Amino acid sequence: MSGFEVVQVRYGERVTRKSAVLHEYSSYGEPDGDLQMDYNFWVLRGASKTMLLDTGYDIAERDWLGEQPVIPTADALALLGIDPLEVSTVVTSHFHYDHIGHLGLFRNAEVVAGAAEYDYWFGKWDRGELAGEFATAGHLEAVRLAEQEGRLRLVREETEVCPGVTVHPVGGHSPGELLTVVEARSGPLILAADAAHFYEQIEHEWPFFAFTDLGEMRRALSLINRLAAETGATVIPGHDGRVREKFPAVAGRAAEIATVLG
Repeated sequence: MSGFEVVQVRYGERVTRKSAVLHEYSSYGEPDGDLQMDYNFWVLRGASKTMLLDTGYDIAERDWLGEQPVIPTADALALLGIDPLEVSTVVTSHFHYDHIGHLGLFRNAEVVAGAAEYDYWFGKWDRGELAGEFATAGHLEAVRLAEQEGRLRLVREETEVCPGVTVHPVGGHSPGELLTVVEARSGPLILAADAAHFYEQIEHEWPFFAFTDLGEMRRALSLINRLAAETGATVIPGHDGRVREKFPAVAGRAAEIATVLG
């Protein structure tokens, strides 16, 4: 069967409230409720290559928002039979701590990132303005190393990373936020990452509470729905625990942490 096998890997989790994570939620006149918030990265396996979207981070090293660890990234990869040094490409949806914390594991991979993301966070780093932000100098060091070694690929527009994988810079949550569209074995998938954390955002185009540009975030949500309508793609929100209820677990030892999306 052609296309990528796409697997979502849950490395952490927490429970939050709709009112805590959806921008101006009280204005919608909807009842509040809990949301299971999973912390994920995604594995794309084709006939001749293994790619990742994001990498997770070390929850035990620093608890930012009450995250609970499920499994370290390196251990999850081992369960899936993946050697980080054999990963060909890591697409970084953006540079927040929970998405690039383990980028340094993938020493041979091309790193794909939004140019606006690079400009924004490295500008802050250079000006000494990272204190209190969701990106750290320690995590950005792995991006800088990739740049020094000629492995960093910055994108400013819709870009085909490789046949079957295309990224769309959308901004909003973070200036260089990327959507990733994958031709999976079961059909096209839109891996929204933090352009849409939860299904409610996709259904109603409700913004998340954390953003650098609210207008860009709203336009990103509209783009997700437009792309889905045009291509028939299935949209995967980046942090919604209900994804695991809609798709099967992988077979074998990784069943508790890995979900087959396509």
